[in-house]
Amino acid sequence: MRGIKLVVGILALSVVFVGLAACGGDDSEEVSTVAPPQATQEVVTEEPEATEGPQATEASEGEEAVSGVDACELVTRDEAEAVLGASVGEPTREDTPPISACSYETADFDSVSVSVLTYDDSDQAEEGFQIAIDINDYPEVSGIGERAYDARPISGVTVLKGRYELDVDVNLEGSEADFEAAKELAATAVERLP
Repeated sequence: MRGIKLVVGILALSVVFVGLAACGGDDSEEVSTVAPPQATQEVVTEEPEATEGPQATEASEGEEAVSGVDACELVTRDEAEAVLGASVGEPTREDTPPISACSYETADFDSVSVSVLTYDDSDQAEEGFQIAIDINDYPEVSGIGERAYDARPISGVTVLKGRYELDVDVNLEGSEADFEAAKELAATAVERLP
């Protein structure tokens, strides 16, 4: 079941990316905006060698900056265990910029999954968020982040904040309680976004 949800979730993200490409595909500046952070980081890496060491440490974290944030820091292992009511193993990380994902799983395959899609800017994030709502007819959820929607049955709750799109999903009972738990975790996680 988890594998099916993962495949469906990947397909949903593909639809969002296709929609984004259709909206901004002919603007060569938008395509080039993804590359400058790496180019800037390379310059920062070269300058610290000539001047100071601490800046070189910042540059080594540059790849994480390109992908956005560490999803495992948005929902902690303790928080996942509290929701699932059982111990979880080490988190499974899947970082493929611009997406950072983290999942916690119990021995019974109950899980909490968190992912963050980092856009170039808040306007692009808002556009991608709205495209997902329009294409899938997702109902909006109030009180979390700038905007949020119910992404069931593909996932849990998806939240917009600035240039970030956060998705939190809880798979425990297969009921409304899972969605409510996902909303609570998302409300906490969105406050941890930059």
